[in-house]
Amino acid sequence: DNLLFMFIGWEIVGVCCTYLTAYQYKIKRMAHLGFKVNTILRVGDVALFIFILTVYAYAGTFNFIKLSESSSWIIKLSRSGLLLFSSLMLLGGIIGKAAQFPLHEWLPDMLVGTPSSSNALTECLAGPYLMARTLPIFHEAYASGFSELSYFFLAAAWIGAITAFLTALTATAQRHPQRVMAYAISSVIGFMLTALGLGGLNGNMASGYLAGTTILMVDAFISALLILSAVYVSYAVGSEDLFRMSGFRYRLVQQGMEIAVFAMINVPPFSGFWLCNWVQSLALELSWEASKVGESIFIYSGYGLFALLILAGGVTAFYALRVMGLTFSKGSVKRKIREVPWSMRFSFFGLLVITMIIDLTVPMIILLFNGYFMPITGMTVFRDVFDFVIYIIPSASTLMTILALTIGGYASYQLYIARNVDPGELMKRHLFMNRFRLFLQKRCLIDVAYSKVARGIILLARGLYRNVEMEGIKTFRIRGINEFFDIAIKWLASLSQWIYPSVELGIFERFNERLVEGVVKTSEKIRSIQTGILSYNMLFMAIGVVAIGLILLAFGGF
Repeated sequence: DNLLFMFIGWEIVGVCCTYLTAYQYKIKRMAHLGFKVNTILRVGDVALFIFILTVYAYAGTFNFIKLSESSSWIIKLSRSGLLLFSSLMLLGGIIGKAAQFPLHEWLPDMLVGTPSSSNALTECLAGPYLMARTLPIFHEAYASGFSELSYFFLAAAWIGAITAFLTALTATAQRHPQRVMAYAISSVIGFMLTALGLGGLNGNMASGYLAGTTILMVDAFISALLILSAVYVSYAVGSEDLFRMSGFRYRLVQQGMEIAVFAMINVPPFSGFWLCNWVQSLALELSWEASKVGESIFIYSGYGLFALLILAGGVTAFYALRVMGLTFSKGSVKRKIREVPWSMRFSFFGLLVITMIIDLTVPMIILLFNGYFMPITGMTVFRDVFDFVIYIIPSASTLMTILALTIGGYASYQLYIARNVDPGELMKRHLFMNRFRLFLQKRCLIDVAYSKVARGIILLARGLYRNVEMEGIKTFRIRGINEFFDIAIKWLASLSQWIYPSVELGIFERFNERLVEGVVKTSEKIRSIQTGILSYNMLFMAIGVVAIGLILLAFGGF
């Protein structure tokens, strides 16, 4: 119920991800992947830690309920100019944990190296969970007039939409099934983040909040089924290359992957069709509401987000059917299949049944969540299932979604399922497409950019060490920082040797001695008049009374 304990759990999950990635640490490549995952996650964690410290400095509490009940800390943050900064630090922590652009490249490496792929879901879904946890607080502040928070919500929505499209595009050229699943997870989480960002921007938070949290909970099962399907096939075939998985004929796994894929590519009546159209409709609603008041940034943002999400859906249909075609198509070459343990079969079957039930009952689940989140959202978004269906079906989003699904799915079907077009020949005829494919295989060079930044920091550190630490500033003829401190300490020691006899003993010590002598002599003089004779005491008392009377006459105003 508070930011501090949540951050502790946040870090524990991150450490688990690092250790699982580097589980085979004796293999140099796996150890490197673990270090890379840890480094990228720490970037987001530092940003989140800055947010937590900033909030505590102004609010004096970590508790979510107390933060939502009081707005004084938000007022103080706004007056100091730190409200937008702190909210963006929160967003930095969210996108780092949720594997969103530009901190998304740790997830493909983790799924490749870890012996337990399911841990990636607990790590990634913590990001949109935190966004949903803090959304009511920031939306209330935004509705109260703190307009700078609009940039926080816009950034969240745009980062989610860009990630959804970019990761889907990158997945189209990957050969490793776990990398494809990783990019699929990042893409779906992008839809969650976009929904929550749009919920913050809309006048009524309820619809966006409910859409984001519903995707968060439903997709956990779909992504788990996708990952388990990929692991199942990789284990049975004995390969981690999609182009070497041909010939797999286990019907249960094929049906499980089909259910997950149909949900992912927005085929009705599966969950993806309802949920993705819901998010896309929220983007259009943002533009329509903004057009009434002439806010151009929201108008263009709404249409831009809608276009990116539609494109992401079409590209998702392409790479999802590509995976299905490379693994299960009739044109595949038969291979020797390894026997799968019964425990894996039982787990897969159980997850398949649960996912299928959830996948086909999403409209009813939405109504259930609608009532559950009523204390947070403050209203009922949909009265019944019919109300939700009417909201989705006649919308422009539905038409564009089906069009994107048709284009992306048909292209993938011709290339990888029907095999009417040879992808290799297509790349030879169109050099631009081949170069673009290589660009996507290299993960849009984002991983290369990470490496260059890391190498630049290493080179800078080495240069500072060589030129400053070892050689130093030649102008002062000092060969390094160490020698500088040696010289400084020796100079201070010689200075103290002069100060001690001259200042310490000659001035301060002599002053203390003279002060003691003066106090002793004064006390002796005063003591000499303390004879105990009554007449002397009366004389001094009379002198005191006369002195007081003279002072009163002179300064008392009599």
